Amino acid sequence: MSADANMATRLRSLAIDRPDSPPAGAAASRRLAIRSLILASAIAIPAAIVYLPSRLAIDTPVKYSSSIATSSVSPATADTSSHIGDTVAAVPIAVSPQAVIGSGYVVAGRMITLRPEVGGKVVSLPLDVGDHFIAGQVIAGLDTTTSEIELKISRSQAAAALITVQRNEISLAKAQRTLARTRQLADRGAASQSNLDADELAVLQLSNDLDSARQATETARLQVERQENTISLHRIVAPFDGVIVARLAGLGDMVASGTDGGGPRDGIATLLDPDSLVIDVDTAQSNAARIKPGQTALAVLDAFPDRQFRMRVTTIVPVASMQKGTVTARLEFLTAPSGVLPNMAAKVTLNPPSLQAKADEKGN
Repeated sequence: MSADANMATRLRSLAIDRPDSPPAGAAASRRLAIRSLILASAIAIPAAIVYLPSRLAIDTPVKYSSSIATSSVSPATADTSSHIGDTVAAVPIAVSPQAVIGSGYVVAGRMITLRPEVGGKVVSLPLDVGDHFIAGQVIAGLDTTTSEIELKISRSQAAAALITVQRNEISLAKAQRTLARTRQLADRGAASQSNLDADELAVLQLSNDLDSARQATETARLQVERQENTISLHRIVAPFDGVIVARLAGLGDMVASGTDGGGPRDGIATLLDPDSLVIDVDTAQSNAARIKPGQTALAVLDAFPDRQFRMRVTTIVPVASMQKGTVTARLEFLTAPSGVLPNMAAKVTLNPPSLQAKADEKGN
């Protein structure tokens, strides 16, 4: 045997037996199966998050536990993106009491359309949108020409009635003196009974005329007072401190009286009390038992998505809506509603009873 053959035999004797390596095709198949499993997991995880059980409300944060971490996830805000290789078990655990979510609009507790009590032509209008007025300040004036003429007539009639009263007083005083003399003469037998009866009847007649004249004088005085009040109604004044939010008439316009009815834009102007703004919130009827007066809340307006307004429930409307299936609550602002306008849309989160109790304890 040659030296090379001996060396090969010795090397084979020193070799360690190992299991056969899998063929290249089998290894490729295993790698492909692993990748498919990972991709299927990546698709299944967000699907499991989106299709949560229907008994969980859309605004109810749900806790998920995983082998990596425990976090609170809201279906409405959950990030459904996944990374290949992540392993998160979407298994819901205990759900804590949640806040009540509602939506509504800003309304004004005091906002009125100013309408005159008498119709007429607008001759004074010292206002514009955004102007502030204090209670009792004149906002507009109507033409008073006809009313002033009627006032002069009433005053003239009152003066004539007063003169009539004075004339009847003088006549009555004269008749009373005549009656006194007739009685003295009748006592001495110098005057007949018929003369005495005539003088007594004259005094009675003049007394009645005087009473009638005095009643006419009072009627004329009331007519004057009514005309003066009518003239005052031609001045439209602010019933409370507020700001003009709409101008509905112009100089020279003819406006109807408030008692004549009319549309929402009939009148002089719309006055708003900016300190009376509130939010009327609609919530599902199933949440009616979870809303109480005095309950605090946070409101976010569509116009100011980066601001939160602290609110408090003041009133719960004692009638539910059959059409919308909701209950309405009125909330007041606890923070200054700067820039807030009526009819702005708002979303409100009312504190749950557990958090409300804790807040009340801290307040005490």
